[in-house]
Amino acid sequence: MNFIEALLLGLLQGLTEFLPISSSGHLILGERFFGIPETQLLFNIVLHLGTLVAVTLFYRKDVYNAVTGFTKGSIAGVQTRTLEAFRRFEGARLAVLLVLATIPTGVIGVLINRLIEPDDAAPWIAPAVLPSVICAALIVNGFILMSTRFFSDDKAPTRESNWSLWNITPTVAILIGVAQGLAVLPGFSRSGLTITAAIWLGVVRIESARFSFLLSIPAVLGALVLKFNADLFTGIDGPLIFTMFIAAAAVAGVAGYLTLIVLVKMLKKAQFQHFAWYSWAVGIIGLILLSLY
Repeated sequence: MNFIEALLLGLLQGLTEFLPISSSGHLILGERFFGIPETQLLFNIVLHLGTLVAVTLFYRKDVYNAVTGFTKGSIAGVQTRTLEAFRRFEGARLAVLLVLATIPTGVIGVLINRLIEPDDAAPWIAPAVLPSVICAALIVNGFILMSTRFFSDDKAPTRESNWSLWNITPTVAILIGVAQGLAVLPGFSRSGLTITAAIWLGVVRIESARFSFLLSIPAVLGALVLKFNADLFTGIDGPLIFTMFIAAAAVAGVAGYLTLIVLVKMLKKAQFQHFAWYSWAVGIIGLILLSLY
């Protein structure tokens, strides 16, 4: 992989990480169709760090409120020995909702990863057929996205609960977390499944995106921590390699931030389902090309 290829993959990661079209699937297909050998795990981790910084900056106020609210709420709860004192802080409620959603994501994600990448057995999906599986999943992903056109924000229920936040209850948060866990399957979009699940559950579009992207922060960070080890640096030597990795991460971060701006505007206009056409096109064209070569 040369410098230009690294920057192109960084751009691809940034453009697809938050759009509902599967960034991991696009990276694998990009490597396959551009003839780039499988990239090192460290490179993929660095790219994800770039987009992680982007979403954290984009929702920096919510992240700050969640951290400070949970801290202040915990202190107030301990001092008064009441749960009501904790509940008064909106950031504390947000932190709890994110934790509740992250638990099923972690459990389901680990189980699926053990099937796909087992330590001592053949993987559930053989590397040779993985691109075809991704293309097929993208087609299914398109149908999931298109389903959102049948749900209107005007019909979203109004929930009265002390633990509601942006019309999201603990039960809804957990179900969104389940959807995020299923998105570990290659070819399915994390943002696509979580936002669609939230819309199905009666959450308005803009709030669905907000919670979905905030939820991606602990999910991606946790996944990166689990994958990180000293062996990742094997074969990585010289300042040029690190410069290439950092540059690719910067490209991914900038592209990701700009993509978030565009996606949020599209959700406000109820145009989320339009990504289904792209998902179908990539899936179908990919299957055709894979059958020819």
